[in-house]
Amino acid sequence: MAEPLKNIYSPTFFEHFTATIKPVLPKFRKQQFLNQVFDTEWEAKALKQRMRHIATVLADHLPGSYAQQVDLIIRLIEQLKSNGAKAGFEYMFFPDFVEQYGLADVKTSLRAMETITQFISCEFAIRPFLLKYPKEVMAQMLTWSLNPHDHVRRFSSEGCRPRLPWAMAIPQFKKDPSPILSILQNLKADQSLFVRKSVANNLNDIAKDHPETVVGLVKGWKGLS
Repeated sequence: MAEPLKNIYSPTFFEHFTATIKPVLPKFRKQQFLNQVFDTEWEAKALKQRMRHIATVLADHLPGSYAQQVDLIIRLIEQLKSNGAKAGFEYMFFPDFVEQYGLADVKTSLRAMETITQFISCEFAIRPFLLKYPKEVMAQMLTWSLNPHDHVRRFSSEGCRPRLPWAMAIPQFKKDPSPILSILQNLKADQSLFVRKSVANNLNDIAKDHPETVVGLVKGWKGLS
């Protein structure tokens, strides 16, 4: 039988992760952190519950204001990369931290997500911000669609998909997808296949509610690759 995916959060993973924290936070209390992570309910938690739990425990160990905590997370990511860590879904607790604690500070959170998504995608974390600040966030997403980093460009499309799997839906974009179209226009012939696949997925989402919009849009793009 295959190992449950949630077991990616093993003692070995946390040994490496806590070793990364120490240079960034010299006063980091490793054993207390581990005790809080591996609490009496840990074994019963599903994958997403474990991600949320790790983000919550991490918040207890990051000093300062939310903006200061975000800066520390970015430093942790830089330390992880310096240590040779590869981006993977096991680090989804970083975007989850922003989702949990950053909704009242959209400016700081958008700045954080632009950096974090270059390591691990913030496509799920952006959803509550889209619901609460649709105009401000979509203006930023449009700017991101021109970003030099392909992960940020992909994020600008993937994050606003009306029906992103395993994520909360964006009802206003199911009703009216027009705010998304300028982003897709910018990305339709992106040099990165990674980005173009997101454009295709976004169009597929839109087509479920507005097939005529997608047909018209794609006809206008005919001949582009």
